[in-house]
Amino acid sequence: MEFDRSEVEERGTEASMAHVIFGREYPEQVDAIVIGSGIGGLVCGNLLARGGMKVLLLERHFMLGGYCSAFRRKGFIFDAATHNYPLLGNPTTLTGKILRELEIPTEWVKMDPLDRFHFPGLPTFAVPADFSQYLEKLKSWFPEEAATVDRYFAEMRQACLYGLLYYFKGVDNEQARRLERYTITEKLDEHFRDPRIKAILMADAPHWGSLANRTSYLFDAMLRFSYFLGSYYPRGGSQKFADDLGRALIAQGGKILKCAAVQQILVENGKAQGVRIRTVSKRFPQEYVFRAPVVVSNADAVHTYRDLIGEEQCGRWMIDYLKSLQPTYPCFLMHMGLRGADAAALETASGYHWSSYDLTDAIRNVFNIFVPTHYDPNVAPPGCQIIIIQKTTPVRLEEISDWAAHKAAVEQRLLERLREILPGIEDHIVVRLSASARTSYYYTNNWQGARLGWEMSPGQLGDARLPNATPVENLYLTGHWTQPGGGITPVIISAQRVARMILKGCLTAADLAAQYFAFRSAAVTHHVERVPSEDSNEFWPHHPLSSSAK
Repeated sequence: MEFDRSEVEERGTEASMAHVIFGREYPEQVDAIVIGSGIGGLVCGNLLARGGMKVLLLERHFMLGGYCSAFRRKGFIFDAATHNYPLLGNPTTLTGKILRELEIPTEWVKMDPLDRFHFPGLPTFAVPADFSQYLEKLKSWFPEEAATVDRYFAEMRQACLYGLLYYFKGVDNEQARRLERYTITEKLDEHFRDPRIKAILMADAPHWGSLANRTSYLFDAMLRFSYFLGSYYPRGGSQKFADDLGRALIAQGGKILKCAAVQQILVENGKAQGVRIRTVSKRFPQEYVFRAPVVVSNADAVHTYRDLIGEEQCGRWMIDYLKSLQPTYPCFLMHMGLRGADAAALETASGYHWSSYDLTDAIRNVFNIFVPTHYDPNVAPPGCQIIIIQKTTPVRLEEISDWAAHKAAVEQRLLERLREILPGIEDHIVVRLSASARTSYYYTNNWQGARLGWEMSPGQLGDARLPNATPVENLYLTGHWTQPGGGITPVIISAQRVARMILKGCLTAADLAAQYFAFRSAAVTHHVERVPSEDSNEFWPHHPLSSSAK
């Protein structure tokens, strides 16, 4: 289906009717509805609006951005979760170019060094933003591994290029197929002997929300090289970036309705036709129906399939399969506003702190310190600083019965370590807050409070990850639960991919069905109890290629 403005104009007065919600008018009929204002939803909405579509973006929270949002306490602006934005400040890159074409005015502050790694028995390893300097530093620290460093990164460079073709461009190739089965640790073990250099090369792997021995080498290689094309912090904080995307959408004629929880995606004759929403505010909740021939869900995948689409549209197997997949671990966050602390000492302490070289330390003791005021002092009051501590926590929501006790225990462990690294830090604390997996789930509805959607393991990427198309015609998915994967860059690529499908009509019904059949084949390898055959109406119940539609 290629977008055709004439079809909209033929609807006449139907398109001009509007709901009045929170004192403002919102058209009942639009060209496309986007569910969720994470970066995937915001970018996709902007691309569709720029392509001439009338877009309505719905967000159940009172702020835009999802994990890329912020909150204020006592004059401090705290990033809710995300703080590192690779490529976006570089307009020559794929995602940086998208923002430039959308005329997003966010100012980006380049990070250099990219990160710091702290290991027992080693000096702090600061990662230079220049790739050649990074290689030379590795070789000077480990001269006996110098030749191996060159071979390892030569292979990784190739992996990056073939991975980009494979995951981002959808171009199948033999090299990517050969490398996609490896994890990060398998490739490190293949090349290196010294455990210290292996530790440094996987020191930031916890940001994937999983262990390095479960994370795809190919996917990691593809994005690791992107850091050296520029990693950035948005001036004003993450909320500034999300709000800039929101303002750009409105400038293109789009509408944004916040405090609006989608209750159901309306499906008629196998096609998405709109949504039913319920307002979420201090006022009495009210329900409304919006109509559109295209719906894009940037919401949580389990929520989308189980609650918004429903078993009758996607089959029980899909819901069971999604619940059987491994999500990324949640990220516990401690936000601290400080007054009068030594800014240089804070910056030196930033980065990943490991207590051992044991791989599993990543989910036991490792934590990351980020200092946003180093990049933008204006996110804190004058003379003040912010530090954000992130720790991967291997928990599932149903396993914790006392969240207050869980939160207190994690806080206590982190504070003990922080006192060792920054003596006297507590004397400077003005405000301190923490966010657990339950917090992430409450505000974003992400399954299990997951950090980056499904785990980026070799068996959960490519065809094994949810395709951007769905069993419901004209219903699409963006975000970290769908292809190509988790992280700010893949999420933006998912938004671009969906916008192109809608605006260009570049995929036929057969193409969309083929995506799902490839996904089904990958699902079989995960030993799902009952996966329907290609001819099963339960698998593709209302699609034109299903037997019920023939």
